[in-house]
Amino acid sequence: MSMRHERAMHRAACLVGGYTAMYTILMRFNLGSSQTVNILEILKSLLGRSFAEAFLHLLGTVIYGGSVFAAAYLKRKGRADVYSLSAFISIAGFVVMGFLPADIPSVVGLYPAFIMMSFLWVVFGGMGGYNSAPIFSTNNFRQTVGEIAEYCADGDKKHLDKAKFFAGTLAAFHIGAAAGYIGCAAAGLKASFFGVLPCMILLAAVNAPKLAAVLHLRKSPAHN
Repeated sequence: MSMRHERAMHRAACLVGGYTAMYTILMRFNLGSSQTVNILEILKSLLGRSFAEAFLHLLGTVIYGGSVFAAAYLKRKGRADVYSLSAFISIAGFVVMGFLPADIPSVVGLYPAFIMMSFLWVVFGGMGGYNSAPIFSTNNFRQTVGEIAEYCADGDKKHLDKAKFFAGTLAAFHIGAAAGYIGCAAAGLKASFFGVLPCMILLAAVNAPKLAAVLHLRKSPAHN
């Protein structure tokens, strides 16, 4: 797999991550990409003696952790095309979220996103030459600024390449997030169905070499 292909796949994954992040914030009032808030909610609920709520948040953490385990295991074993699988899981997650009622507990509405984002992070997070999460921004922002500072300090152009990579990650993520905002403004909870579109872009990016090879084979007889 070429570096160019890896980076195209990573950018496409960022589109999905950004769309999901904005959707979950607007529609479920929490970020479905990480577990920081969810784990804090477990502690808050336990201390406040809201044990049923604590259980729902704990279940969310188990789902997230189980999905990380599954993604890492499949990627390591190489028993499946985890790149396409991750895209199909995201498609399924968006469809499920579109049918979930508005009045369910917010964390339950995040369960599909927990699965989707776990796979995206594990499968696409280390592509393109750097470790960069396609599902949120903090570390990508830090890396962008830090590498620019490193370049200013020593003039080594390798820092510029790294800064460009992480800046591109931020750009793709926030393009997806902007699309998520527009979708939610237009369709509310049903905007999750629009999230299938960036997933299709991801599928196309993953399978681009295969599609190019098929097209080449079809054209070859005409030149013989």
